[in-house]
Amino acid sequence: MYKCSLTGKTTKLGEKLNKVVVESREKVYSKKVFNEETRQVETLQIGTGWEIVKEIQVSEEGLNLWNSWSPEQKAAWKKS
Repeated sequence: MYKCSLTGKTTKLGEKLNKVVVESREKVYSKKVFNEETRQVETLQIGTGWEIVKEIQVSEEGLNLWNSWSPEQKAAWKKS
């Protein structure tokens, strides 16, 4: 049992949990490596990707509601 973040309703026991990523940001992954030629520690970029900033728990009803919204409606909900 959990409370849906969109509808505000408490779900039934055993109902499937859906997670919706509300906000994410770009992430650069780096690693510090010792350079033996210069005898300095250098930071190397080893990859890029996305990092989840905010995620909400929604029921099936809430998921259908979220998917039916336009990007403007989603942005308005995020601000509230």
